[in-house]
Amino acid sequence: MMRSAGHKTAWFTLATFTLAAFPQMLHMPLPVLAITLVPIGLRAGTEQFGWKPLPGWIRHVLTALALVLLFTSYGDLSGRRSAVSLLAVMLSLKMIEGYRIRDARLVVSFSLFLCATQFLFAQGILMPFYAAGTTILALIALARLQRQEAWGAAAEPPALKASVWSELRFGLRLLGLALPVGLAFFLLFPRLASPLWGIPETTLDSRTGLSDSMSPGSIQQLFMDDSPAFRAVFDGGLPPPEALYWRGPVFWQFDGRTWTSGFYGRNLEATTLPEPGAAEWDYSVQIEPNERKWLFALDYPVEAPPDTRLTSDFQLLRRDPVLQLMEYRIRSNPRFVDSPELPRTLRSLALELPEGYNPKTRSLVESWRSEYDSDEALVQHALDYFHNEPFHYSLDAPRLGRDSVDEFLFDTREGFCEHYASAFAVMMRMAGIPARVVTGYMGGWYNALGDYMLVRQSDAHAWAEVWLPGTGWSRVDPTAAVSPTRVRSGALGALAAPRHLFDFPWVRRLRNSADIVQQRWNDWVIEYGARSQARLFDPLGLKHASAPILIAILAAATTLLTLAVFPLVMRTRGPGRKDPVQNLWRRFLKRLKAAGFEAQPSSGALELAAAAGAHLPGQAQAIHRFAELYTLSRYAPRPPPLETLRQALRAFRPKRFSS
Repeated sequence: MMRSAGHKTAWFTLATFTLAAFPQMLHMPLPVLAITLVPIGLRAGTEQFGWKPLPGWIRHVLTALALVLLFTSYGDLSGRRSAVSLLAVMLSLKMIEGYRIRDARLVVSFSLFLCATQFLFAQGILMPFYAAGTTILALIALARLQRQEAWGAAAEPPALKASVWSELRFGLRLLGLALPVGLAFFLLFPRLASPLWGIPETTLDSRTGLSDSMSPGSIQQLFMDDSPAFRAVFDGGLPPPEALYWRGPVFWQFDGRTWTSGFYGRNLEATTLPEPGAAEWDYSVQIEPNERKWLFALDYPVEAPPDTRLTSDFQLLRRDPVLQLMEYRIRSNPRFVDSPELPRTLRSLALELPEGYNPKTRSLVESWRSEYDSDEALVQHALDYFHNEPFHYSLDAPRLGRDSVDEFLFDTREGFCEHYASAFAVMMRMAGIPARVVTGYMGGWYNALGDYMLVRQSDAHAWAEVWLPGTGWSRVDPTAAVSPTRVRSGALGALAAPRHLFDFPWVRRLRNSADIVQQRWNDWVIEYGARSQARLFDPLGLKHASAPILIAILAAATTLLTLAVFPLVMRTRGPGRKDPVQNLWRRFLKRLKAAGFEAQPSSGALELAAAAGAHLPGQAQAIHRFAELYTLSRYAPRPPPLETLRQALRAFRPKRFSS
């Protein structure tokens, strides 16, 4: 695959693999990324500077080192991301191990498989462009390798009159010819309502979004992630900004630093549900794959979507993680009173705190408790405390130690939403008021082009809920007391400085408006499943097409498309595939014909030279010289330079023979 297999072809092979592996490289740990890039660099040096291949023992050491780095970085190779990284690393090492056409063809073919694995992690609108680019490069590389192999017996293959653009046009033509049949299979091949197989939960290593626990800094990390979490389409008007609290995981247990869900919250199902007739918000949610088991809804869902449980603390929990784009409908009643009577077990759980933590906070809350007998008054006083004291809503909150609430309230006084929600819930529990922490998303961006609400990962938020007699569980957002703009303008609008160099408001508006393209892609392509396919021919009067009918239509469509495309396939030619030696031979035959000698197609070069020399005795020596050089150029292990054959043709200038 090195220079003996075609210098430019090796570059196309390198480019195909690099593009196929690029998305995976973006998620590789640094050591694994390094061991993947090193062979690419070495092979590029071989092609550019003629470096010699590495000795076998060095290649063996690199292979062993790669396996060690994979295991130490990922822990094991059972996850999807680690398994795909193993494939990428092995293909990269193959680049410095194989120098034959067979090795190059193997690398290109498996690069297509590597490209296909990336659809396990993302199915966004950019993925088809990535796949098309990889496929075009692979087609060009495979076509060049095929030409290279075809000319293998004739020493150095002929030079191709091809530029990068002509090769690109050739690959695009091949891809364009395949698209109609591919589109027919996409639309008509029978879809299953559910996947053929499931993915074991132990292999889910690309989880995104909110976690099943909360500690200082956990939600703050999501603030830099602008990837979409979900989109919501409302039937009717939009809720006001202060109602856009998208409920997710609810945490009951606190160990001094980290909040986690409790057994009762996860396993007890809601016994009293809001009245469906009183639901104010009726909407559908299209959630992106996140490998988590919870769904999101505004307070309070009146019922759970299919295959989902509605827990006693109004979490929407699925049995299986969300592994692909999913859409569900939901209705919410914000006026519902959650738990007007709190069971003793849940009250005890909502007051539990670890011993020996945060003594300063406990002393402060006890002094408040002596001043305020009413729970409502104490809650309001705590919010006033956050509002009046010099607390700051900040993305760069300092790290907190063992007594995290003490350090936050009395020392740093800077934090993100999880700092305020955690501190407030701890303070309420110290005051004897049942409290818990809720995480989810707050706000969103309304896309007027598509009439939907876009919620990104950077909209992740945490708030507290306290239980008060007569009102049940009530939402309290201490972050809003510190920064009211967090509710009105979202987290991005609440910060005084941009997150990074390109974090300008106009850039955000442009990006959010452009999300309509992704949303349409989700609706028309990603969400195209068994139901959409069954309704495909409804306008033609064919209601709910069954699988046999779809197969019959697919067979007919494929046959017609093949008949239409086949003539175009036969006319497709690669760029500049003419042999310069054969071109010179044709010009030689034309000069013989002009001189009055008609060559027989069945004659060999030397046989033709003998006959032509007898016909043109004055040119016999020049004719024999050219035929001999042509034979050597075509069949000798070390052919003469092409320029020698050109000079011999220039020297042959016969005049027309007259008898």
